[in-house]
Amino acid sequence: MCNGTIRSWSCPQKRMAPKEQSQKRTAPKEQRERKRKMKNKAIKFLAYNKKVSIMCIDTTELVEQIRKTHDLTPTVTAAAGRVATVASMMAHLEIKELTDNITIQIKGTGPIGSMVAVSSLENKKMANVKMYVQNPHVELPLKPNGKIDVGGAVGAEGYLNVIKQNELTNSNYNGLIPLVSGEIAEDFTEFFAKSEQKPTALALGVLVNKDGVKRAGGYIINLMPDATEEEISKIEESLKIAKPISEMLDEEMSLEEIARIVTGDECVEILEQDLDVIYKCNCSKEKIERGIISLGKEEISKIIEEDGKLEAECHFCHKKYNFSIEELKEIEKGAK
Repeated sequence: MCNGTIRSWSCPQKRMAPKEQSQKRTAPKEQRERKRKMKNKAIKFLAYNKKVSIMCIDTTELVEQIRKTHDLTPTVTAAAGRVATVASMMAHLEIKELTDNITIQIKGTGPIGSMVAVSSLENKKMANVKMYVQNPHVELPLKPNGKIDVGGAVGAEGYLNVIKQNELTNSNYNGLIPLVSGEIAEDFTEFFAKSEQKPTALALGVLVNKDGVKRAGGYIINLMPDATEEEISKIEESLKIAKPISEMLDEEMSLEEIARIVTGDECVEILEQDLDVIYKCNCSKEKIERGIISLGKEEISKIIEEDGKLEAECHFCHKKYNFSIEELKEIEKGAK
């Protein structure tokens, strides 16, 4: 259950222990397969006569792809899935040009180490997300209340850094705050309040079972300047009694139903729909080559002398790139 006010509010999501998950009502095989084939989707809404904006997103397939790509444990899947979900929403809400991107860096004192998520737009309807996790095989015991210990894995001390970049103008916006709890939703709520001065309610959830990601998603609520105290109070009361986002998705609630529940407004309007997000890495041999150049002439010469070749791996998709001694010598010529 959520507590607090919308001005600085995150909604921690309930995580069930594996035993509890197995005791939940299971769907027929056909229904489970249908769920697996569902695409990620997102919808933007307006509530209370356009005085409140809300975005709801289902990132189940995205988070499952991240889990498979990086071979994540359940604990790291929950942490990385929350980051990927908020990165997806920020792409659709804040990126205006196809040349823009948002990089999220989280570095805590927990055993996961660093997490990096980069989001951009493929087109006006499709967002791209790619992600890197420093230590993907961390697994912690469940907390006494049965929840996955995301805060313990990330660490309550450290930083959250959000970089917004335009590749054409090479302009950057950088927002850096200390971590609040490592639970991700609370940390981003603090970021929106402190760095962007946005009254925000944010919920993120990842439900995992023995087969992988069962449900994942989130929502973000922002107030317009003309939102009244009565409307804010209605939202706060609605959030207190709302089920966790992953549970609502698992119960097959539509995103519109979820928007009505968490705002308390039965008359929410759809502002934009048919939004989607995919996991996509844009690495290339040319980009890896630029990374090698940044090592400097001395380091490249050392690689040539000692190894005579180089194999580089992309941290986001694990694709391997091989450079021969001839290619390295050409790269060396352009290094300083």
